Amino acid sequence: MHRRSSSVPSPRPDDVRARALTTVGDWLASRTPPPPELLRSRIEQALGTSLDRDVADTERVCVEAAEGVLSRLFVDGEGERREAVDLLAADALVTYALEFAADAPESFGDIATRAIDRFGQLHVAGA
Repeated sequence: MHRRSSSVPSPRPDDVRARALTTVGDWLASRTPPPPELLRSRIEQALGTSLDRDVADTERVCVEAAEGVLSRLFVDGEGERREAVDLLAADALVTYALEFAADAPESFGDIATRAIDRFGQLHVAGA
């Protein structure tokens, strides 16, 4: 009995995994599984033009974007705690920042500590 070759097909040329990951947006698009559409949209909204930044800036811009989301929700008083998708976006951004930072285990502890310190400096409006 003749068996067919079980070779893995090449990725489509337009598949982000087939290209070099050069921007923050490229790196985020390569994450699997991708987030649901509404969450992806909020993440992209939070990152704004930082999506086009060099991939090396991923950890920093994700932490900054998460801080911005939390600041708008809790510090500036522009949001309410019931805005779950924004909280999920902030959580996802921190997760992505730490996932990216994990590629450099020797500095991961310092990066995580700086992120925690930044979030610890946020104060809830009216508290």
